[in-house]
Amino acid sequence: MTSSSRTSSSRARMAQRGKRGAGGDRRGVERGCDGRDAWRYLNLHDYAPVARRRLPRALYAYVAGAAGDGRALEANRAAFARWCLIPHVLRGVAGRRADATILGRAYAMPVGISAFGAAGVIRHDADRAMARAARAAGVPYQLSANSITPMEEVIADNPDAWFAAYLPGDASAIARMVARVARAGFGTLVVTVDLPVAARREDEARAGYAMPLRPSARLGLDMLVHPRWVLGQMGRTLLKRGVPHIENIAPGRGPSIFARDVGAVGGAADFNWDSVRAIRRLWGGKLVLKGILAATDALHARDIGVDGIIVSNHGARLSDTVIAPLEALPAIRAACPDMTILLDGGVRRAGDAITAIALGADGVMIGRPFFFATILGGQAGLAHAIGLVAGELDREMAFLGLLDLKESRDGRLYRRM
Repeated sequence: MTSSSRTSSSRARMAQRGKRGAGGDRRGVERGCDGRDAWRYLNLHDYAPVARRRLPRALYAYVAGAAGDGRALEANRAAFARWCLIPHVLRGVAGRRADATILGRAYAMPVGISAFGAAGVIRHDADRAMARAARAAGVPYQLSANSITPMEEVIADNPDAWFAAYLPGDASAIARMVARVARAGFGTLVVTVDLPVAARREDEARAGYAMPLRPSARLGLDMLVHPRWVLGQMGRTLLKRGVPHIENIAPGRGPSIFARDVGAVGGAADFNWDSVRAIRRLWGGKLVLKGILAATDALHARDIGVDGIIVSNHGARLSDTVIAPLEALPAIRAACPDMTILLDGGVRRAGDAITAIALGADGVMIGRPFFFATILGGQAGLAHAIGLVAGELDREMAFLGLLDLKESRDGRLYRRM
């Protein structure tokens, strides 16, 4: 088979995957992206304005919110604007391929879905919808420890899913949690390392969002003016699961979303490098640390035997004074030339993904736009959003004269003045 034939057949498989992903959740689509209004979503920027209109204000604020004054969030995007790419023409790009191997597994493209806490609270069965869409499209997917769907259900939908954990410093709790993840069948454990204390986002507080959820006049009015969401999403979740619990934060069932102690979920001030060493001894699969922004921390991770890191500032949701992931990436790659490095933060276009790869990333993760696509259209909505990125990536590779994404590192970057 010729290179061109292999590429054509690979693209046909990707298209078929997208169709299967789009068709698997038709019943749950509510004016999402099932073909009837796909015209509404032409790129990843198009999702947030629609979500803002359709979601209760408090829930939109939870997904869209950022720390402080939003400077770090703006910096995540602005970092990409400082770079552009130099095209090479007449290369014969019919054989171009976007597929990639990450942590030993082959994917259709090096663009994955970030972990999204409380997804199932906002969209009925969102965790499973995202897992299925990722599986169908052949892209990485992380299940958040702060999800309300038991990890054992999600891994059944997507055996390649990664589990993104928030772990305490207590050695016994770590051992029991690692054992649960292994029993469930996950092959990749992502440990979030940038959350020593619970976060506080002012936009969420102003909009009435808080954990634990507490009834209030403002929240009640917010729900009343969004009856479609209350009945179609929260209502269905309550009928299926009863009061939602944070199912995957602990070795057993976690607290309910109304419990007083749920607000502290995620913060662990006593979690440290010794904790990571203990996890490495216990965990036989791939181990990834998420939330690395310093080259020295990346070196620590490498020396402990961590398989990969995600360069991330948590979507600028924790601190407003931190460096943007793209700004941190080159030094981290220089320090760890042979380590798997992914970037999470500010990616909205396929050109952003190529820029990150040119600067040293092996792939990128996308958060809020993929979350909004799932909220608006379930599995079909996310399949559409993934397809948008895949289409952009294919076109950008052709326009830039890239047969392989790693070719972007060969003198293609140009820094704008």
